[in-house]
Amino acid sequence: MAFSAEIEKVMGQGNCLMPDLNISLGDMANPTEGTVTKIMVHYLRCFGFRLDPPYKTGCETAFASREGRVFLIRLCRQVERIIQISFPNKTYTYVDIMKPAVKKTLSTLSYLFNYLAYYKVFKKNVLGPVEESIKLKDSLTAEIKAKSQQLEQRRQKADSVENDTRDCEVAIDQLQKDLKDSQAKLHHLRKSFSEQSNALELLEQQQMELDKRIGHWEQLVVEDGQVMELTNKIKSACSHVESCKAELAGKKQVTNDHRQVIEASQEVVTALEKATAVLTTIKVEDYTESSKKLETVEKQVSALEANYQMRGLDSEVKKQELSSCDQQYDARKHKHDAEGQKLQKQIEMLQDELEERKNRIEDLGTVLQELNQRNLGQHQLQGILSERLREALGEIWQFGST
Repeated sequence: MAFSAEIEKVMGQGNCLMPDLNISLGDMANPTEGTVTKIMVHYLRCFGFRLDPPYKTGCETAFASREGRVFLIRLCRQVERIIQISFPNKTYTYVDIMKPAVKKTLSTLSYLFNYLAYYKVFKKNVLGPVEESIKLKDSLTAEIKAKSQQLEQRRQKADSVENDTRDCEVAIDQLQKDLKDSQAKLHHLRKSFSEQSNALELLEQQQMELDKRIGHWEQLVVEDGQVMELTNKIKSACSHVESCKAELAGKKQVTNDHRQVIEASQEVVTALEKATAVLTTIKVEDYTESSKKLETVEKQVSALEANYQMRGLDSEVKKQELSSCDQQYDARKHKHDAEGQKLQKQIEMLQDELEERKNRIEDLGTVLQELNQRNLGQHQLQGILSERLREALGEIWQFGST
């Protein structure tokens, strides 16, 4: 009765702890290698062991293969280690699985089931703090590693900041030297710029004076309209002289004709004087009338000759006036052209010099602008370097304080 009660007790413990195993009374009363192996595999799986038998559980010929024997040996060793936690001198061998005895099997399973019950009951109380301590240890280890890495990074950063600080100090010294040189160059350029500005003002004054002189010469020079008017007058006078010459030639021809008539009349008079004695008084009266007419004609001819001479003199005077006007016009024109060319050359020279001065002033302006930009860039770079130096010193101070 006591033995059967013990069997029922062990069977109840096993079914309670491992309900999927479904241990029967016959399995406990007549244990076999397959039954014991099945129970031990399920038992070790409750502790998290991964055991996969290389054969079908419950097969009686499992020990015939080498893999089966090796698996059973490992299974025995693992069960033995669990038993030796409380009973160091107790063993569990390969024979106990291959040929299980009822009493030893029951006592072994009873201890194993009690240990499993203890493990499940006190798992949270026993393993929880251990797990938390392990997690805490791992977290602290990771934090220590992170802190050490951060410390190493800060050391490297401090070294780099120190090197950067040295480089910045060297760069600041160099920039200060460059700034002094730039300021000296700027002072020299400003001085030359002021000189060029004064020279430019002087050139502008000279140009204004030349403009005044050009305006004065332009006032003295005869305008093109007046020249054309004088030319037209000269042409009209020449045409008038030509017409007078033609008229005078006509008058000369008339005078010659009258002379011929007079000579013929004188011949007639001489002939009449010779024939006076022969002619009658009536003929003599006719002759006297003809003589009077001839005298009047001669008077008209003399008056025409005097008029012709006066017109010839007038034409000569006008010719002389025209020639003098032409000479004055040519002289003034040559003088004006020479002075105009001279002034044009001076203006071109002044314009070239003015353009050159303007170009030099523009170059100086660009140089001044570049120097100002360079000075601004140097000031900005100096500010950036100073800010980086302050940040680096602040980080070093924080690192030293930590």
